[in-house]
Amino acid sequence: MMVLGFLVMVATASPSLAAYSAHQNDQDISNFLAVYPFAKSTKLDDCSLCHTSGKIGKNTYGSCDYCHQVYKTQPPHGNILDTLNSYGLAYNGAGGNQAALTAIESANSDGDAATNIEEIRALTFPGDAKDYPGLVPAPAIGMNLERLLKLPDHSQFLFLNASNSRDFYARYRGVKIIDLLKYAGISKNATQITVYSPDGYSMAFPIDVPDPQTDPATVQYDVMGPYPYGIYYGGLDFVDYGIVPQCIDDGDHIPDKLYMLLAYMRDGDPLTPGKINPSTLKLDGEGPYRLVPPQKIAGSPDRGCKDPPVVPDDGWNCDNNKNHNAGSSARTVAAIRVDPLPAGTSDFNWYEGGWNLVDKARLVIYGAINPRTFPVTGKVSNSNGKGVADVKLTFSLLSLGNVGEATTSSAGGHFKKWVESGKFKTNLPAGEYTVVPSKEKCTFAPASLLISLPDEGCDPDCDRWKHSDRSPEVEIKITATCTP
Repeated sequence: MMVLGFLVMVATASPSLAAYSAHQNDQDISNFLAVYPFAKSTKLDDCSLCHTSGKIGKNTYGSCDYCHQVYKTQPPHGNILDTLNSYGLAYNGAGGNQAALTAIESANSDGDAATNIEEIRALTFPGDAKDYPGLVPAPAIGMNLERLLKLPDHSQFLFLNASNSRDFYARYRGVKIIDLLKYAGISKNATQITVYSPDGYSMAFPIDVPDPQTDPATVQYDVMGPYPYGIYYGGLDFVDYGIVPQCIDDGDHIPDKLYMLLAYMRDGDPLTPGKINPSTLKLDGEGPYRLVPPQKIAGSPDRGCKDPPVVPDDGWNCDNNKNHNAGSSARTVAAIRVDPLPAGTSDFNWYEGGWNLVDKARLVIYGAINPRTFPVTGKVSNSNGKGVADVKLTFSLLSLGNVGEATTSSAGGHFKKWVESGKFKTNLPAGEYTVVPSKEKCTFAPASLLISLPDEGCDPDCDRWKHSDRSPEVEIKITATCTP
């Protein structure tokens, strides 16, 4: 329990652990939130509001990384205006202050069908023509560390073989990917998962493939497995040993059963949160979550392929036929997409929104899932307690934008049941949501609020339906001030 408490403490620590969630002292994002306070903690509260992604050489960078890359690599410093999207350019051209934001509200900076203020109210990017009000988001569920810790955990000691860095043995603790997908309500039509890191790295894994596999050139790491028992080789100076296992001799099979794992601990410690190294512009760290595939073909360590070979060959030189599962893992996982996306739903640009999730130790699972939902009810009233009808409430899942809506009722009778004005009810999957009320000629207190839909976890078989009667209802109260 002390370890789990420490994990939650790390996941909710101060912004000093943050990889990037706008600049903590960024005057521009401060201006934006002063004018639009309801956008706090939504996907608009990020550098991608005004900055664009870009390509340098063969590499594509998200907006944050691209801005740093341009500023660093074009001496004496690059022109930051070159990294702004259409909305950022409009804001800068209008004066780059709070008045500039209101001055460009009626403009359509990205050339889609919605004005800037319509996009901001809908929590879509006013500088991205591919993101606009009315898009239907794919089904999604939000996970935090506390919620993950309620799922059945699994610990495994395994070997990870890399091509260009050092091989290593480590003990990872986390949640089996198959248990996580069962909890999310994976569709029977799902074919694969695609795992995203916010630095732009992604890796696809099939749900299931025929076994056994014997050809290293065609090996596939699948969700279902099975994965063979690993083999331990100790005392090698080109291998990192996080811990030295007891009662396992050199060449013995490791007794742990191996699964594809979403890990949150390594060798007894929480994973170091990933962040972009400002010098190398590459990802440092592997947490708060790392997807770890065991070897599909159990093998031995070898030297890195960039290391000089030993002559004569002692049997440990680089061998490209080794099972390089370390390179097929994914560090700093922000999202897992279950493919195929349902028809008519939108995807998400993880180059742009993933850091918000990493900073807050969140994980989004979306796509071909049927997540269990929880009731959210509430009332919007004026200062006299009288309900206000026709108020639209949008529900934004962190970094995904608007994923749900509800409208308050008008007073009246229906099938002999009286409906009180100003009330609403909806159902949402587990997650942390920003709720934004809106109606013409009305202001609201609060302008937006954060809610968390709790879940007690799942049983050892991850049968999420067994707990449907235990989940509490979340109730919201908002005060409106409206003018005729």
